[in-house]
Amino acid sequence: MAVEQAEPLALTHRLAREISAALARQALACAPDPAPPALWQALGGGRSNLCWRIPAPDGDLVLKLYRVQNAGPVFPNDPEAEAACLLHLQDQALAPQLLAHWQGAEGPCLLYRHLPGPLWQSDVTQVARLLRRLHRVPVPKALHGLRRGPDGSAALRQEIRAQARGVAGEEADDWPEKLMQELPAAEIPPLQKTCLIHGDPVPGNLVAGPEGLRLIDWQCPALGDPCVDLATFLSPAMQYLYRGEPLSAPERTEFLAAYDDPLVTRRLEALWPFLSARIIAHCQSRAARGSAADARAAELERHGG
Repeated sequence: MAVEQAEPLALTHRLAREISAALARQALACAPDPAPPALWQALGGGRSNLCWRIPAPDGDLVLKLYRVQNAGPVFPNDPEAEAACLLHLQDQALAPQLLAHWQGAEGPCLLYRHLPGPLWQSDVTQVARLLRRLHRVPVPKALHGLRRGPDGSAALRQEIRAQARGVAGEEADDWPEKLMQELPAAEIPPLQKTCLIHGDPVPGNLVAGPEGLRLIDWQCPALGDPCVDLATFLSPAMQYLYRGEPLSAPERTEFLAAYDDPLVTRRLEALWPFLSARIIAHCQSRAARGSAADARAAELERHGG
C-alpha cells in the first residue's frame, strides 16, 4: 500500500539512478526508458510504503520504495515476498509484471508495470472469483519460504495478542484485554492444506483494468487459510477505510455465493470472531497513534458495520 507524501526532489533523483542500474542488472531484452523524476507522480491511497507512477514509452511503471518499519503482525511489509509472488504470478492474470527489485540506498525497491484502470468500487462477484482463482494456484517450491499465515483459532489468538501487545501501554483503557476475553472459547483446528493468500485484498489493492481485475501490493502474502483473505475483503473496517462504507448484507451474501466453496464459507463463519478481532486490533493500534479514521473503522468492525 502506497503512502501519499511529498518527498524532496533529491530523493527521486537518487532513486532514478538506482532504477537505471537495476534495469541494467536485469538485462531486460526491452528495457524501459523511464521519464525523469520531474515527471514522476506520487501515488496515494495506501498506508505503508512510498510509490510513484513513472511514464515510459512502452507503458508506465510503478516504483515502490518500502518503509519496512510500517509493518505489524496483521499486515507485514516484506519486499522479498512481494517480488517472489509477482515473479510466480506474472503470467496468470492475477498480478502486475515484475521488472526489477533491489536493495537501494534509500531502502528496498521494486519496479513493475503499471496496471491501467480504477481501483475496485463495486461488483463483489469479480473479487470473489479472483480470490478463488488465486487460492487454487499451485504453490511452487520457490514460494515455500513464505511466512505461514494465521491458521486456526490458536494461531489467530497469538496474532491478535501480538498486535495488541504493542498498544496496551499506549491507551488508558483496557481494550486489548477485553478483546481477548470476548473471543469464543471453542478452538478451531488448522487446515490440513494451506494455499497462497494475498494477505491484504482490500479495495485499494484491487485494480479494475481492461483485461479484468488484478491484485497489487503483495507485501504481506502467506501460505495460509483462504478465510484470511475473505475476511479481510469483507471486513467493515477495511471497506470503510478504502471505499468509504462497509459492504451491505446482500453484497456479502453475493460475494460468498460467487466464491462458491461451502466448506470455506462454513469455516469462515466459525472463524469470523477471531478474524474480525485481528482487524480490530490492527485498527486500534493505528488509532492509538492518532488515526481517527482507524478509530472509526474499529468501531464499525466491532459492530459488524
